[in-house]
Amino acid sequence: ARIERFLTLAAEENLRIAYPSTPASYFHLLRLQGREPVEKPLVVFTPKSLLRHPRCVSPLSDLAEGRFEPVIDDRAADPARIRRVVLCSGKVYFDLLKAREDAKRDDVALVRVERLYPFPAAELQAVLGRYSGTTEIVWCQEEPRNMGAWRFVRERFLDGDLEAAGRVPRYAGRTASAAPAPGSLKVHLLEQDALVREALGE
Repeated sequence: ARIERFLTLAAEENLRIAYPSTPASYFHLLRLQGREPVEKPLVVFTPKSLLRHPRCVSPLSDLAEGRFEPVIDDRAADPARIRRVVLCSGKVYFDLLKAREDAKRDDVALVRVERLYPFPAAELQAVLGRYSGTTEIVWCQEEPRNMGAWRFVRERFLDGDLEAAGRVPRYAGRTASAAPAPGSLKVHLLEQDALVREALGE
């Protein structure tokens, strides 16, 4: 799906656009949609690869007792040690997580933006407040630079929706392209590895 096209249509809170990264997040998103008093279209990005991804799981307790979180903080991160905050959405999180574990890095926090619109400025502001000691914020996505959520997210920072003390995220991902994918699995994997390494600062 073309995330950027839906985000271009989003204004005046006419849509709800989300990219959940776990089964529990997806479940609570749908539950919340069903309970919302004001009916609006919900656009959910759910790539097929997450259906069989071994890390994309949720304990039953998260389904029974949890709730939808527009922003999921990195609960394993120690704010005192963090020098870089990587913002992402959807399945690229699992590639970033694996690369961070393989490199044994504890200085990078991975923060997931589960709802893109309405943009969760207050929730993201609260999470970034935990990492006030770092000025390095990165937005990582799989889509080319001219696609995906990058331009939409960057505009939220530039327009002052977030008071991030002048911290505007920089981009880590594929270069601009006329096509959404390279058409070659080998090239795709090379590009994916490169964007993950760039996001982590390797």
